[in-house]
Amino acid sequence: MPNTTVIPRDDNSKLILLQQLSAQLGTYAEILEISTNDLIQLQTGVDWFHYSLKAQEAMKNYTNALVMFKRNLRDGPKGMIINLPPLPMLTTMPISEPYADIFGFLGALISRIKKHKNYTESIGKALKIIAAQSQSIDFSALQPVLSVDFQGGHPMLHWKNNSTDALELEADHGTGNFSLLTIQLTPGYQDNTQLPAPGTAVLWKYRAIYHMRDTQVGHWSQVLEVGVKG
Repeated sequence: MPNTTVIPRDDNSKLILLQQLSAQLGTYAEILEISTNDLIQLQTGVDWFHYSLKAQEAMKNYTNALVMFKRNLRDGPKGMIINLPPLPMLTTMPISEPYADIFGFLGALISRIKKHKNYTESIGKALKIIAAQSQSIDFSALQPVLSVDFQGGHPMLHWKNNSTDALELEADHGTGNFSLLTIQLTPGYQDNTQLPAPGTAVLWKYRAIYHMRDTQVGHWSQVLEVGVKG
């Protein structure tokens, strides 16, 4: 049904819905009898959920960097330069008081809005609380497409999530063998593996496959080859 409300499954889309509703609801607060407390609670949810996602991503990248640091200590190669991974940089914590069940509150708020006597479909579209009809996705046919740019000399990998839960990413850092690099819930990953020695270049390779409910789905991506310089 085109007038169905859906709370998205993935965290990034949940955040977008929160942000969109918080940005637009004030315009219709009076005619929909939305209280100031409702608006404050909605914005508080935006602030804290956004903070939690940023903090989680920073800690995940730091954990991945620690894993690579451990591998370098353990396996070498001999003579490589060992650098401690930089500590994670967290965004500023909101000053408001956090609360539990943000999306329980959001779902109840949306339901109340749509049952209000002054609610119309045009308001629903403006607030982006009407789920668009979409065709079903054949997850068995999906294949990730990887692209790359660089940050500080390190490859930064990009892809589209295509409504999947996660992406399993493997890398070959010049050894001739692929091994697990990370499983990412959101698109975008910086490979902080130790760079080659200064003045040298190594061909790194990447491949990926989507996950749904902790299970691989679809096909492995084509191998992405990236020249990395020290």
